Amino acid sequence: MKKAFYTYGFMILLPLLVMASIHSSYGQLFNFESPNISRSNSNVNSIQVSVSGKLALCSHSEKGHIILTVTGGVAPYTYKWNTLETTKDRTNLYSGTYTVDITDAAGNVHTERIVVQPPYPLILNPIEVKDASCGSGADGSAKLSVKVGRGEPYKISWSNGVKDKWQVEGLKPGTYTVTVADKYNCDVTVSFDVKSQSEGISVNESIKNVTCSEDGEITLNVSGGVAPYSYAWSNGSKTSVLLGLSEGEYTVVVTDQTGCSFTKKYEVRKPVSLSLSEAIIAPTCGGNANGRIDLGVIGGNAPYTYKWSNGQTSPKAVDLTAGSYSVLVTDASGCTIQKSFNLASASKLELKLLSSSDQSCSGDSDGKIELELLGAAGEYQIEWSDGVQGSLIRENLSTGKYTVSAKDASGCEVNRSFEIRGASSIQARIESMLDVDCAEGSFTGIAWVSIEGGVEPYTIEWSNGATNAREINYFKSSILKVKVSDATGCSVVTESKVDYPNLSSQGGRLNFQFRKLQITNEPEVLVAEEIIFESEISDEFIAWEWHFGDGNKSVEKDPIHVFENPGSFEVTLTAFDIYGCSSTEKNTVLVNAQDDMLVIPNAFTPNGDGLNDTFIPKVKAVLNFSMEVFNTWGERMFMTTSLESNGWDGTYKGQALPAGNYLYKINYTSQNGENQSRTGGVTLIR
Repeated sequence: MKKAFYTYGFMILLPLLVMASIHSSYGQLFNFESPNISRSNSNVNSIQVSVSGKLALCSHSEKGHIILTVTGGVAPYTYKWNTLETTKDRTNLYSGTYTVDITDAAGNVHTERIVVQPPYPLILNPIEVKDASCGSGADGSAKLSVKVGRGEPYKISWSNGVKDKWQVEGLKPGTYTVTVADKYNCDVTVSFDVKSQSEGISVNESIKNVTCSEDGEITLNVSGGVAPYSYAWSNGSKTSVLLGLSEGEYTVVVTDQTGCSFTKKYEVRKPVSLSLSEAIIAPTCGGNANGRIDLGVIGGNAPYTYKWSNGQTSPKAVDLTAGSYSVLVTDASGCTIQKSFNLASASKLELKLLSSSDQSCSGDSDGKIELELLGAAGEYQIEWSDGVQGSLIRENLSTGKYTVSAKDASGCEVNRSFEIRGASSIQARIESMLDVDCAEGSFTGIAWVSIEGGVEPYTIEWSNGATNAREINYFKSSILKVKVSDATGCSVVTESKVDYPNLSSQGGRLNFQFRKLQITNEPEVLVAEEIIFESEISDEFIAWEWHFGDGNKSVEKDPIHVFENPGSFEVTLTAFDIYGCSSTEKNTVLVNAQDDMLVIPNAFTPNGDGLNDTFIPKVKAVLNFSMEVFNTWGERMFMTTSLESNGWDGTYKGQALPAGNYLYKINYTSQNGENQSRTGGVTLIR
């Protein structure tokens, strides 16, 4: 059967290959007109056919197509080709002659013969290239001609943009391509090089613009051509480097020893001269640091740097008292400008701090601030942020920020802020843990105090009587207290509740069973079956973990698992209580391999009744499945590689095939990795 199958496939292709050979031998076949033959059974207009599509091949790997436009006669039309196809248009065609009978609704028949031209070479003569005189010249040329082709008209496209010209001029040295297409749009592309009799001149320049004086520079780095080079500048200079330039344009002509030249214009620029503008806010009173100078820079080359006489480095000098200030501004080119400013205030009012003391112990209110007022004109007023008025001495202060305002008879007002800081307070925290012996089921409570701040050494007093010990043991649930005192006498008391387990509640039950998730008549566990593991876990356990013996695990309470391979697997369930102690239960699961099965029907009836409408085998435990269906001529009618496929419905390219016998070939891989093949016949019944 296999020998007959391959013989039929060869017989189908042979006429097309012979036809392609005949057409390749006779050039006169390339342009003949397809004859039209009409046979009319009525007096209606005759059938008219317009043929388009791809009717000439450019290579042996290419396929043609035919598109028909039918008018006249009585629609609708039916089509019958000499290759037994019944569609209007044809695709994926080899070269050759194709005949179609077109029949209209009145029985009129029109016969159309169409030729798909075989591949015909398009061969170009070697390109005639004339090289450029030098590397920077544009006097090269190239000339093109066709050696073998189908004839005019040809479409020509050069890579430099020239279209439909057999010769191009004005080419610089370099690589070019040209594409020639015949009247069937079959094209060929070739590339060629235009060389130079000498290397072109290449110039890289470095330009330094004018900064604070006439110090512009142009430096040329020349390569290519034939050294040495000569230079002719627009300012009369004859060197490759120009120094001391003012702003303006400079043009140079560089010439090598062969006479090739390079011309370019360069521009040296000059920035706007540096100048400064300012906005000044004077301090309100003598001693007040609320003056300000905002600086603006015009010209030069950004970015700018600033250096004030008081050390500030930004364009805005802030928090200034009365006095003289100067600034030096430097731009990116190193040009500088300097300016001075004088800030004056109407009053000399000043608040002077005589002494201050912070909190001695955390929680104590014993801070102090003592001030002196200088330069007041006439009577003055004192007011603090916490509402106290008239006093320059403050005592018994809590921690925090205090602001004082002084105002004299002239209206001048000064403000100062002070902060009373807290003592390095002692912070104590009781922490605890349980030391668990899982093997013996015993517990030891451990509590310790963490101390921060204060001044060492510390004195520690526990509520259970222990002293000067940072860590103690406990054996019952209770509230622990501890007092911590530092070297200055400051102290803090903290407490914490500690828990101790009830030993009588420890210990719990752990067990599990397993069964198939889907009930079947096969009691043993098979590969790829879903197995549910049902656990019995006491409430004392708060976490658990399954290990299935095949490298997989789960943290679900009743997991579902699938064993991918046969064998004996030890399944382990481990449960953990709140103290980290664990219990383990194990069980063995025997998994058997599934036997592969392939059942192939010998007939099917694609009539849409839901029974045997498609041809597809029934498979079990099968991998890498593929199925092909052929007619008795060896043509493949259907193919699938999916185990989920619905199968063959008795059609080919959307057309229902006639009843009869067809051949199939099925390849698959069994669960144990063996490759299998099945061939045979199936009957299509309609």
